[in-house]
Amino acid sequence: MKIRWSRREFVQWAGFSSLSSGGLCSSLLPLKGRGSEAGFAYVASSEGADEGIHTYAMRGDRWERLQTLRSRRPVALATGSDRRFLYAVNEVDMHEGLPMGTVEAYAIGRDGRLTFLNRSALALSATMPRHAAVSADGRSLVVAVHGGGAYNVLPIVEDGSLGRVAGILKEVGAERTGSSRRARPRMVAFDKAGRVVSVDEGTDRLNVLSVSDAGIAAHMRAELADGSSPTQVAMHPAGERIYVMQAEAIACYGYDAAAGRVLEPVQHLPIAGAVEGAGAMAVHPSGRFLYACQSDGGVATWSLTASGDLAARTSGTQAAGMGELHAIEMAPNGRSLMGINRRRGLIQQAEIDSATGRLMPAAVVARLDSPSSLTMIYS
Repeated sequence: MKIRWSRREFVQWAGFSSLSSGGLCSSLLPLKGRGSEAGFAYVASSEGADEGIHTYAMRGDRWERLQTLRSRRPVALATGSDRRFLYAVNEVDMHEGLPMGTVEAYAIGRDGRLTFLNRSALALSATMPRHAAVSADGRSLVVAVHGGGAYNVLPIVEDGSLGRVAGILKEVGAERTGSSRRARPRMVAFDKAGRVVSVDEGTDRLNVLSVSDAGIAAHMRAELADGSSPTQVAMHPAGERIYVMQAEAIACYGYDAAAGRVLEPVQHLPIAGAVEGAGAMAVHPSGRFLYACQSDGGVATWSLTASGDLAARTSGTQAAGMGELHAIEMAPNGRSLMGINRRRGLIQQAEIDSATGRLMPAAVVARLDSPSSLTMIYS
């Protein structure tokens, strides 16, 4: 399947919409919390004095740092559905003298603190990994290898530790507008049928991959607009719509989860663009709102229909005081949105109006050098 957008089509789709212009959970479906207001946040800092993984106790807008574990360039964090283990992606190009990245496994204690389990190397030439996702059954970790242009699958042992790479899908580049493009997988996530949906910013592709005991293989590919540079993918809770964050737009596609097929585009909506190529978005657990960070600061907010179409954009930029955000993450209970301002070293929390989806003024809950990602669990 090929989905291509010309400049003319882009304008047409934007006109069809009533909207105005304006990395990192393990599943495409929103996560449910454990029903308590108290919880724990895990923040990865990829460089500087705070390089490592930091554990915080969350109590409303008061975060207390409990623990810091050293980790080499952690850029993405993932947890399984049972929230017993945490996995960190190390964006490195060498391990023990060989060209390959690594991933780490940690056990999550009842007090929220982490215990290091093991570090597992990726396949040879699988360098600079960027993202990972845990399968619904908790048996596999799929890693998007940005530098090596590949996907690796690692088995998860019963104690949460990682085994050796059991599956490899080496991607090929693409010829676009007369030039060769290298594959650069950026994000992976599982859909409700157990397939992996990924975005490749190098080849401008949206991929659906199948994972089994036999390994990992391409199920289908959709070619996006030339130069769209997709960075993130998310799904509406109903499972019929996929949202793709691109360099200067959000694209909404129909999706058939049972068949694992991306359908025709529904909407293609320009926004202010990704921050330093790290555009991020989040879908509210209720399926009523979608949030996307903007390069000129703050967050753009849309209301969604029951099927997942973007119905109307909330007027103005929300939480402008957050500044330029590198990443955003929805709290599992849907009551607040966390924003990472990497340049200023801030983790900020904005409460969400449950009726309108509007973001309240944000509070700074943590300060770190170069924060890159975060994930949360509820106790």
